[in-house]
Amino acid sequence: MPRSESETPPLWRNRDYNLWWGGSAVSQLGSGVSQLAYPLLILGVADSASAAGIVAACANIGYLGASIPAGVAADRVSRRVLLIVSSVVQLVLMAAVGLAVAGGHVWVPQIAVTALVQGVMSALHQAATTPALRRIVAPAQLKVAFAREQARDMGTQLAGSPLGGLLFGLARWIPFVFDAVSYLFVTLAALFIRSPLGPDRAEEKTAEPTSVRQDVGEGLRFLRRDSFLRFLLLWAALSNCTLAGLAFMFVVALRHHGASASVIGTSESIVMACGLLGALAAGRIVRRVSGFQIVVTMSWLMVAGTLGVAALVARPWPAALCFGSLVFFMTPLNVTFEARMAATVPDRIAGRVMMTTSMAAQSLKWLAPLVCGALADRFSPTAPILGLAAVFALLAVAIHLTPALRRFDDAPHTGDDTGLAAPDAAPEPATPETAGRDAEPAR
Repeated sequence: MPRSESETPPLWRNRDYNLWWGGSAVSQLGSGVSQLAYPLLILGVADSASAAGIVAACANIGYLGASIPAGVAADRVSRRVLLIVSSVVQLVLMAAVGLAVAGGHVWVPQIAVTALVQGVMSALHQAATTPALRRIVAPAQLKVAFAREQARDMGTQLAGSPLGGLLFGLARWIPFVFDAVSYLFVTLAALFIRSPLGPDRAEEKTAEPTSVRQDVGEGLRFLRRDSFLRFLLLWAALSNCTLAGLAFMFVVALRHHGASASVIGTSESIVMACGLLGALAAGRIVRRVSGFQIVVTMSWLMVAGTLGVAALVARPWPAALCFGSLVFFMTPLNVTFEARMAATVPDRIAGRVMMTTSMAAQSLKWLAPLVCGALADRFSPTAPILGLAAVFALLAVAIHLTPALRRFDDAPHTGDDTGLAAPDAAPEPATPETAGRDAEPAR
Protein backbone atom coordinates (compact mmCIF):
# COMPACT_ATOMS: atom_id res chain seq x y z
CA MET A 1 0.00 0.00 0.00
CA PRO A 2 1.51 3.39 -0.96
CA ARG A 3 2.67 5.54 1.87
CA SER A 4 1.13 8.95 2.43
CA GLU A 5 3.14 12.03 1.65
CA SER A 6 3.79 12.62 5.38
CA GLU A 7 5.20 9.08 5.71
CA THR A 8 7.50 9.37 2.68
CA PRO A 9 11.16 10.03 3.60
CA PRO A 10 12.65 13.21 2.09
CA LEU A 11 14.54 12.83 -1.18
CA TRP A 12 17.90 13.51 0.44
CA ARG A 13 17.45 10.22 2.33
CA ASN A 14 16.52 8.28 -0.81
CA ARG A 15 19.69 6.27 -1.59
CA ASP A 16 18.67 5.23 -5.10
CA TYR A 17 17.58 8.72 -6.12
CA ASN A 18 20.77 10.33 -4.81
CA LEU A 19 22.88 7.66 -6.55
CA TRP A 20 21.10 8.28 -9.83
CA TRP A 21 21.17 12.06 -9.41
CA GLY A 22 24.93 12.05 -8.77
CA GLY A 23 25.81 9.71 -11.62
CA SER A 24 23.65 11.66 -14.03
CA ALA A 25 25.19 14.93 -12.86
CA VAL A 26 28.69 13.78 -13.81
CA SER A 27 27.41 12.47 -17.15
CA GLN A 28 25.59 15.72 -17.88
CA LEU A 29 28.75 17.68 -17.07
CA GLY A 30 30.62 15.62 -19.64
CA SER A 31 27.88 16.18 -22.20
CA GLY A 32 28.01 19.93 -21.59
CA VAL A 33 31.75 19.87 -22.25
CA SER A 34 31.51 17.91 -25.51
CA GLN A 35 28.46 19.80 -26.81
CA LEU A 36 30.52 22.96 -26.89
CA ALA A 37 33.59 21.17 -28.28
CA TYR A 38 31.75 19.57 -31.23
CA PRO A 39 30.95 22.76 -33.19
CA LEU A 40 34.29 24.31 -32.26
CA LEU A 41 36.09 21.22 -33.59
CA ILE A 42 34.21 21.21 -36.91
CA LEU A 43 34.54 24.97 -37.37
CA GLY A 44 38.28 24.63 -36.75
CA VAL A 45 38.76 21.67 -39.10
CA ALA A 46 36.34 22.46 -41.93
CA ASP A 47 35.86 26.22 -41.41
CA SER A 48 32.21 25.78 -42.37
CA ALA A 49 29.05 26.54 -40.44
CA SER A 50 27.24 24.15 -42.79
CA ALA A 51 29.52 21.26 -41.77
CA ALA A 52 28.94 22.03 -38.10
CA GLY A 53 25.22 22.13 -38.82
CA ILE A 54 25.34 18.71 -40.50
CA VAL A 55 27.00 17.15 -37.45
CA ALA A 56 24.44 18.73 -35.11
CA ALA A 57 21.60 17.60 -37.39
CA CYS A 58 22.90 14.02 -37.41
CA ALA A 59 22.64 13.82 -33.62
CA ASN A 60 19.08 15.15 -33.75
CA ILE A 61 18.09 12.81 -36.59
CA GLY A 62 19.44 9.80 -34.69
CA TYR A 63 17.45 10.74 -31.61
CA LEU A 64 14.32 11.46 -33.60
CA GLY A 65 14.46 8.27 -35.65
CA ALA A 66 15.02 6.05 -32.61
CA SER A 67 12.49 7.70 -30.31
CA ILE A 68 9.44 5.48 -30.87
CA PRO A 69 11.39 2.18 -31.09
CA ALA A 70 13.23 3.23 -27.92
CA GLY A 71 9.92 3.88 -26.17
CA VAL A 72 8.65 0.43 -27.12
CA ALA A 73 11.92 -1.11 -25.90
CA ALA A 74 11.61 0.69 -22.54
CA ASP A 75 8.19 -0.93 -22.04
CA ARG A 76 9.39 -4.39 -23.09
CA VAL A 77 13.05 -4.71 -22.09
CA SER A 78 14.78 -4.20 -18.75
CA ARG A 79 15.20 -0.45 -18.30
CA ARG A 80 18.32 -1.02 -16.27
CA VAL A 81 19.90 -2.84 -19.20
CA LEU A 82 18.93 -0.03 -21.59
CA LEU A 83 20.48 2.58 -19.31
CA ILE A 84 23.73 0.64 -18.99
CA VAL A 85 24.09 -0.36 -22.66
CA SER A 86 23.31 3.11 -24.01
CA SER A 87 25.85 4.69 -21.61
CA VAL A 88 28.60 2.18 -22.42
CA VAL A 89 28.16 2.64 -26.18
CA GLN A 90 28.43 6.41 -25.82
CA LEU A 91 31.52 5.97 -23.65
CA VAL A 92 33.18 4.01 -26.46
CA LEU A 93 32.09 6.51 -29.13
CA MET A 94 33.44 9.53 -27.28
CA ALA A 95 36.71 7.76 -26.52
CA ALA A 96 37.08 6.99 -30.24
CA VAL A 97 36.50 10.64 -31.16
CA GLY A 98 39.07 11.74 -28.59
CA LEU A 99 41.65 9.33 -30.01
CA ALA A 100 40.95 10.49 -33.58
CA VAL A 101 41.35 14.14 -32.63
CA ALA A 102 44.52 13.44 -30.65
CA GLY A 103 45.97 11.60 -33.65
CA GLY A 104 45.12 14.43 -36.02
CA HIS A 105 42.79 12.27 -38.13
CA VAL A 106 39.53 14.20 -37.87
CA TRP A 107 37.17 13.38 -40.72
CA VAL A 108 33.86 15.23 -40.76
CA PRO A 109 31.80 12.26 -42.10
CA GLN A 110 33.17 10.10 -39.27
CA ILE A 111 32.15 12.70 -36.69
CA ALA A 112 28.71 12.95 -38.31
CA VAL A 113 28.18 9.17 -38.10
CA THR A 114 29.33 9.21 -34.48
CA ALA A 115 26.82 11.95 -33.71
CA LEU A 116 24.08 9.93 -35.43
CA VAL A 117 24.76 6.83 -33.31
CA GLN A 118 24.97 8.98 -30.20
CA GLY A 119 21.53 10.32 -30.98
CA VAL A 120 20.16 6.78 -31.13
CA MET A 121 21.78 5.87 -27.81
CA SER A 122 20.47 9.07 -26.23
CA ALA A 123 16.94 8.08 -27.27
CA LEU A 124 17.31 4.66 -25.62
CA HIS A 125 18.67 6.25 -22.47
CA GLN A 126 15.95 8.89 -22.29
CA ALA A 127 13.19 6.34 -22.94
CA ALA A 128 14.22 4.41 -19.85
CA THR A 129 15.03 7.39 -17.62
CA THR A 130 11.64 8.88 -16.74
CA PRO A 131 9.83 5.53 -16.22
CA ALA A 132 12.78 4.35 -14.10
CA LEU A 133 12.71 7.54 -12.05
CA ARG A 134 9.06 6.91 -11.20
CA ARG A 135 10.16 3.61 -9.62
CA ILE A 136 12.74 5.40 -7.46
CA VAL A 137 10.69 8.41 -6.32
CA ALA A 138 7.32 8.39 -4.56
CA PRO A 139 4.45 9.90 -6.60
CA ALA A 140 4.03 12.74 -4.10
CA GLN A 141 7.65 13.77 -4.65
CA LEU A 142 7.72 13.76 -8.45
CA LYS A 143 7.53 17.52 -8.87
CA VAL A 144 10.30 18.06 -6.34
CA ALA A 145 12.45 15.40 -8.04
CA PHE A 146 11.88 16.88 -11.50
CA ALA A 147 12.69 20.39 -10.30
CA ARG A 148 15.93 19.11 -8.75
CA GLU A 149 16.86 17.31 -11.93
CA GLN A 150 16.15 20.46 -13.92
CA ALA A 151 18.45 22.39 -11.57
CA ARG A 152 21.06 19.64 -11.83
CA ASP A 153 21.11 19.71 -15.62
CA MET A 154 21.22 23.49 -15.75
CA GLY A 155 24.00 23.52 -13.19
CA THR A 156 26.10 20.99 -15.07
CA GLN A 157 25.59 22.84 -18.34
CA LEU A 158 26.54 26.03 -16.56
CA ALA A 159 29.82 24.45 -15.49
CA GLY A 160 30.22 22.42 -18.69
CA SER A 161 30.34 25.31 -21.15
CA PRO A 162 33.29 27.23 -19.66
CA LEU A 163 35.01 23.96 -18.77
CA GLY A 164 34.55 22.80 -22.36
CA GLY A 165 36.05 26.03 -23.69
CA LEU A 166 38.97 25.75 -21.27
CA LEU A 167 39.69 22.09 -22.07
CA PHE A 168 39.34 22.70 -25.82
CA GLY A 169 41.83 25.52 -25.52
CA LEU A 170 44.31 23.19 -23.80
CA ALA A 171 43.96 20.43 -26.39
CA ARG A 172 41.13 19.62 -28.80
CA TRP A 173 40.91 15.98 -27.74
CA ILE A 174 40.51 16.55 -23.98
CA PRO A 175 36.76 17.47 -23.95
CA PHE A 176 35.83 14.23 -25.73
CA VAL A 177 37.88 11.99 -23.43
CA PHE A 178 36.40 13.86 -20.46
CA ASP A 179 32.90 13.09 -21.74
CA ALA A 180 33.82 9.43 -22.29
CA VAL A 181 34.91 9.07 -18.66
CA SER A 182 31.73 10.79 -17.44
CA TYR A 183 29.57 8.03 -18.95
CA LEU A 184 31.22 5.56 -16.59
CA PHE A 185 29.58 7.27 -13.61
CA VAL A 186 26.02 7.07 -14.91
CA THR A 187 26.66 3.44 -15.91
CA LEU A 188 27.69 2.57 -12.36
CA ALA A 189 24.70 4.47 -10.96
CA ALA A 190 22.27 2.42 -13.08
CA LEU A 191 24.10 -0.78 -12.08
CA PHE A 192 23.94 -0.21 -8.31
CA ILE A 193 20.38 1.13 -7.94
CA ARG A 194 18.52 -1.37 -5.74
CA SER A 195 14.95 -0.56 -6.76
CA PRO A 196 13.49 -2.59 -9.63
CA LEU A 197 13.24 -0.27 -12.61
CA GLY A 198 10.71 -2.27 -14.60
CA PRO A 199 8.91 -2.82 -16.78
CA ASP A 200 6.42 -5.09 -15.00
CA ARG A 201 4.37 -7.04 -17.49
CA ALA A 202 3.22 -9.83 -15.21
CA GLU A 203 -0.40 -8.76 -15.59
CA GLU A 204 -0.11 -9.30 -19.35
CA LYS A 205 1.29 -12.81 -19.24
CA THR A 206 -2.14 -14.34 -19.70
CA ALA A 207 -3.00 -11.97 -22.54
CA GLU A 208 -2.18 -12.55 -26.17
CA PRO A 209 1.28 -11.15 -27.05
CA THR A 210 1.15 -7.81 -28.86
CA SER A 211 3.24 -6.67 -31.80
CA VAL A 212 5.45 -3.60 -31.84
CA ARG A 213 2.89 -1.89 -34.06
CA GLN A 214 0.13 -2.58 -31.55
CA ASP A 215 2.27 -1.28 -28.71
CA VAL A 216 2.99 1.94 -30.60
CA GLY A 217 -0.70 2.35 -31.41
CA GLU A 218 -1.62 2.00 -27.75
CA GLY A 219 0.66 4.87 -26.82
CA LEU A 220 -0.64 7.03 -29.67
CA ARG A 221 -4.24 6.45 -28.61
CA PHE A 222 -3.40 7.67 -25.12
CA LEU A 223 -1.97 10.90 -26.53
CA ARG A 224 -4.78 11.37 -29.03
CA ARG A 225 -7.40 11.72 -26.30
CA ASP A 226 -6.33 15.24 -25.31
CA SER A 227 -6.95 17.98 -27.90
CA PHE A 228 -4.83 20.49 -26.02
CA LEU A 229 -1.94 18.06 -25.80
CA ARG A 230 -2.11 17.52 -29.55
CA PHE A 231 -1.85 21.25 -30.18
CA LEU A 232 0.94 21.59 -27.64
CA LEU A 233 3.01 18.93 -29.40
CA LEU A 234 2.75 20.83 -32.69
CA TRP A 235 3.62 24.13 -31.05
CA ALA A 236 6.55 22.54 -29.18
CA ALA A 237 7.91 21.06 -32.43
CA LEU A 238 8.07 24.49 -34.06
CA SER A 239 9.28 26.19 -30.92
CA ASN A 240 12.04 23.64 -30.28
CA CYS A 241 13.19 23.83 -33.89
CA THR A 242 13.52 27.59 -33.68
CA LEU A 243 15.21 27.49 -30.29
CA ALA A 244 17.71 24.91 -31.55
CA GLY A 245 18.52 27.24 -34.42
CA LEU A 246 19.10 30.11 -32.01
CA ALA A 247 21.39 28.02 -29.79
CA PHE A 248 23.41 26.93 -32.82
CA MET A 249 23.65 30.40 -34.31
CA PHE A 250 24.62 31.88 -30.94
CA VAL A 251 27.91 29.94 -31.08
CA VAL A 252 28.44 30.53 -34.81
CA ALA A 253 27.74 34.28 -34.58
CA LEU A 254 30.02 34.79 -31.59
CA ARG A 255 32.79 32.94 -33.40
CA HIS A 256 32.15 35.04 -36.53
CA HIS A 257 32.70 38.20 -34.51
CA GLY A 258 36.03 36.95 -33.17
CA ALA A 259 35.06 35.51 -29.79
CA SER A 260 37.51 32.94 -28.44
CA ALA A 261 36.53 29.46 -27.29
CA SER A 262 36.74 30.52 -23.65
CA VAL A 263 34.56 33.60 -24.27
CA ILE A 264 31.97 31.48 -26.07
CA GLY A 265 32.02 28.96 -23.24
CA THR A 266 31.56 31.71 -20.64
CA SER A 267 28.73 33.24 -22.68
CA GLU A 268 26.93 29.92 -22.77
CA SER A 269 27.51 29.56 -19.04
CA ILE A 270 25.67 32.86 -18.55
CA VAL A 271 22.73 31.41 -20.48
CA MET A 272 22.82 28.27 -18.34
CA ALA A 273 23.08 30.37 -15.16
CA CYS A 274 19.82 32.03 -16.12
CA GLY A 275 18.33 28.58 -16.65
CA LEU A 276 19.58 27.46 -13.23
CA LEU A 277 17.97 30.51 -11.63
CA GLY A 278 14.78 29.63 -13.48
CA ALA A 279 14.92 26.06 -12.13
CA LEU A 280 15.45 27.30 -8.58
CA ALA A 281 12.55 29.74 -8.95
CA ALA A 282 10.29 27.27 -10.79
CA GLY A 283 8.48 26.09 -7.66
CA ARG A 284 7.36 29.58 -6.72
CA ILE A 285 6.59 30.61 -10.27
CA VAL A 286 4.31 27.69 -11.08
CA ARG A 287 2.42 28.17 -7.82
CA ARG A 288 1.82 31.88 -8.36
CA VAL A 289 1.47 32.24 -12.14
CA SER A 290 -1.04 30.40 -14.29
CA GLY A 291 0.16 28.04 -16.98
CA PHE A 292 -1.44 30.10 -19.73
CA GLN A 293 0.33 33.25 -18.54
CA ILE A 294 3.68 31.44 -18.50
CA VAL A 295 3.18 30.21 -22.07
CA VAL A 296 2.20 33.65 -23.36
CA THR A 297 5.02 35.42 -21.51
CA MET A 298 7.63 32.93 -22.68
CA SER A 299 6.48 33.21 -26.29
CA TRP A 300 6.88 36.98 -26.48
CA LEU A 301 10.12 36.90 -24.50
CA MET A 302 11.48 34.59 -27.19
CA VAL A 303 10.79 37.29 -29.78
CA ALA A 304 12.36 40.06 -27.72
CA GLY A 305 15.31 37.93 -26.66
CA THR A 306 16.08 36.76 -30.19
CA LEU A 307 16.02 40.31 -31.51
CA GLY A 308 18.31 41.25 -28.65
CA VAL A 309 20.77 38.52 -29.60
CA ALA A 310 20.74 39.69 -33.23
CA ALA A 311 21.40 43.29 -32.21
CA LEU A 312 24.06 42.54 -29.59
CA VAL A 313 25.80 39.46 -30.98
CA ALA A 314 29.07 41.40 -31.37
CA ARG A 315 28.98 41.92 -27.59
CA PRO A 316 28.99 38.43 -26.01
CA TRP A 317 27.84 39.30 -22.49
CA PRO A 318 24.70 41.34 -23.33
CA ALA A 319 23.80 38.82 -26.03
CA ALA A 320 24.12 36.01 -23.50
CA LEU A 321 21.82 37.83 -21.08
CA CYS A 322 19.18 38.20 -23.80
CA PHE A 323 19.37 34.51 -24.60
CA GLY A 324 19.42 33.62 -20.91
CA SER A 325 16.16 35.46 -20.26
CA LEU A 326 14.43 33.03 -22.62
CA VAL A 327 15.84 30.02 -20.81
CA PHE A 328 14.85 31.43 -17.41
CA PHE A 329 11.17 31.59 -18.29
CA MET A 330 11.22 28.31 -20.18
CA THR A 331 12.40 26.29 -17.18
CA PRO A 332 9.21 26.53 -15.05
CA LEU A 333 7.20 25.44 -18.10
CA ASN A 334 9.44 22.40 -18.53
CA VAL A 335 9.13 21.43 -14.86
CA THR A 336 5.34 21.60 -14.87
CA PHE A 337 4.95 19.72 -18.12
CA GLU A 338 7.15 16.75 -17.25
CA ALA A 339 5.70 16.23 -13.78
CA ARG A 340 2.16 16.29 -15.15
CA MET A 341 2.92 13.66 -17.77
CA ALA A 342 4.84 11.44 -15.35
CA ALA A 343 1.92 11.55 -12.91
CA THR A 344 -0.79 10.71 -15.45
CA VAL A 345 0.79 8.12 -17.75
CA PRO A 346 0.48 4.46 -16.67
CA ASP A 347 3.83 2.76 -16.09
CA ARG A 348 3.24 0.00 -18.62
CA ILE A 349 3.05 2.50 -21.50
CA ALA A 350 5.27 5.21 -20.01
CA GLY A 351 8.19 4.61 -22.38
CA ARG A 352 6.01 4.78 -25.48
CA VAL A 353 4.04 7.86 -24.44
CA MET A 354 7.06 9.78 -23.19
CA MET A 355 9.15 9.08 -26.28
CA THR A 356 6.30 9.70 -28.71
CA THR A 357 5.81 13.05 -27.02
CA SER A 358 9.54 13.75 -27.16
CA MET A 359 9.72 12.78 -30.83
CA ALA A 360 6.81 15.04 -31.75
CA ALA A 361 8.29 17.94 -29.81
CA GLN A 362 11.69 17.50 -31.48
CA SER A 363 10.55 16.34 -34.90
CA LEU A 364 11.78 19.51 -36.65
CA LYS A 365 14.74 20.26 -34.41
CA TRP A 366 17.24 18.59 -36.76
CA LEU A 367 16.32 21.05 -39.53
CA ALA A 368 17.42 24.19 -37.70
CA PRO A 369 21.23 23.74 -37.82
CA LEU A 370 21.11 22.82 -41.51
CA VAL A 371 19.03 25.82 -42.59
CA CYS A 372 20.71 28.30 -40.27
CA GLY A 373 24.19 27.10 -41.23
CA ALA A 374 23.43 27.45 -44.94
CA LEU A 375 21.94 30.94 -44.47
CA ALA A 376 24.93 32.01 -42.37
CA ASP A 377 27.34 30.88 -45.08
CA ARG A 378 25.26 32.54 -47.83
CA PHE A 379 24.55 35.84 -46.08
CA SER A 380 25.74 36.48 -42.51
CA PRO A 381 25.04 35.02 -39.03
CA THR A 382 22.64 37.89 -38.32
CA ALA A 383 20.28 36.93 -41.16
CA PRO A 384 19.17 33.53 -39.80
CA ILE A 385 18.84 35.00 -36.28
CA LEU A 386 16.38 37.59 -37.60
CA GLY A 387 14.53 34.82 -39.41
CA LEU A 388 14.25 32.91 -36.14
CA ALA A 389 12.82 36.00 -34.44
CA ALA A 390 10.10 36.12 -37.12
CA VAL A 391 9.19 32.48 -36.48
CA PHE A 392 8.97 33.12 -32.73
CA ALA A 393 6.66 36.08 -33.43
CA LEU A 394 4.33 33.89 -35.49
CA LEU A 395 4.22 31.31 -32.67
CA ALA A 396 3.41 34.02 -30.13
CA VAL A 397 0.51 35.23 -32.25
CA ALA A 398 -0.74 31.65 -32.61
CA ILE A 399 -0.89 31.34 -28.82
CA HIS A 400 -3.46 34.14 -28.64
CA LEU A 401 -5.51 32.73 -31.54
CA THR A 402 -5.81 29.16 -30.23
CA PRO A 403 -8.87 28.53 -28.01
CA ALA A 404 -7.49 25.21 -26.72
CA LEU A 405 -4.80 27.04 -24.76
CA ARG A 406 -7.45 28.66 -22.60
CA ARG A 407 -7.85 25.22 -20.96
CA PHE A 408 -4.16 25.03 -20.13
CA ASP A 409 -4.78 25.28 -16.39
CA ASP A 410 -7.67 22.81 -16.27
CA ALA A 411 -7.04 19.61 -14.35
CA PRO A 412 -5.81 16.91 -16.78
CA HIS A 413 -8.42 14.42 -17.93
CA THR A 414 -7.44 10.96 -16.72
CA GLY A 415 -10.37 9.00 -18.05
CA ASP A 416 -9.52 6.44 -20.70
CA ASP A 417 -11.65 5.86 -23.72
CA THR A 418 -8.97 3.54 -25.07
CA GLY A 419 -9.17 1.06 -22.25
CA LEU A 420 -5.95 2.17 -20.57
CA ALA A 421 -5.59 2.07 -16.83
CA ALA A 422 -6.04 5.23 -14.85
CA PRO A 423 -2.90 7.12 -13.93
CA ASP A 424 -0.90 5.95 -10.95
CA ALA A 425 -1.25 9.29 -9.23
CA ALA A 426 -3.09 12.51 -9.84
CA PRO A 427 -0.97 15.54 -10.57
CA GLU A 428 -0.93 18.44 -8.19
CA PRO A 429 -3.20 21.18 -9.46
CA ALA A 430 -1.76 24.27 -11.05
CA THR A 431 0.90 25.23 -13.50
CA PRO A 432 2.31 24.23 -16.84
CA GLU A 433 4.38 21.10 -16.98
CA THR A 434 7.78 20.17 -18.25
CA ALA A 435 7.90 18.12 -21.31
CA GLY A 436 11.61 18.39 -21.40
CA ARG A 437 13.32 15.82 -19.37
CA ASP A 438 13.12 16.96 -15.98
CA ALA A 439 16.23 18.37 -16.68
CA GLU A 440 16.36 20.19 -19.78
CA PRO A 441 14.70 22.59 -22.01
CA ALA A 442 14.64 21.51 -25.60
CA ARG A 443 17.96 20.37 -26.84
